[in-house]
Amino acid sequence: MSQSPDPHAMTSYALATWVFLLRVDGVEPDDAELASHCAAVMDAAEEAVGNAAGERLVERVKAMLAGISPDDVTAFARTLYGDRVNTGLGGGERSDRLSRIRKYQFDRNLPWLARIWERNGGEVVPSWLIVNRVTDEVTAVDPNPWNDIDETRHVPVVDFQVLWELDGCTAVALA
Repeated sequence: MSQSPDPHAMTSYALATWVFLLRVDGVEPDDAELASHCAAVMDAAEEAVGNAAGERLVERVKAMLAGISPDDVTAFARTLYGDRVNTGLGGGERSDRLSRIRKYQFDRNLPWLARIWERNGGEVVPSWLIVNRVTDEVTAVDPNPWNDIDETRHVPVVDFQVLWELDGCTAVALA
């Protein structure tokens, strides 16, 4: 029987990756230690050094993250990005959400977080996706780029909408 992955660890990896990707796109976190870890990952000339810096980034996120609920993740994001945090991408009907997501993508072109429910380790559990692009499919970024497993996902938009709706369309983005 396989053991389910630790939800706190999974969320920490997803958030660390999201923070790092925002940093790559020029959005600095409002936490000097996180910013330092992001810079160390970016500056690493060797894979082992970059992986170690990535793990330190994840450990800092774990230390800052009170829990894994949507409120906890939103509070974490607000600690780093203040009033720029937007939780409104998921409101309205499907067509409204899709239009809002595409407008966000066109205007901001930044990754955002969506919480979906899916089968993992024999259970149906919530997990955070880092949404990078939405076309006829949703491209979700690998939540742990510091391991050798490519977990980039391509999910048809309709399937994504269903999985996202199971959580009430929880989202965290930057305005």
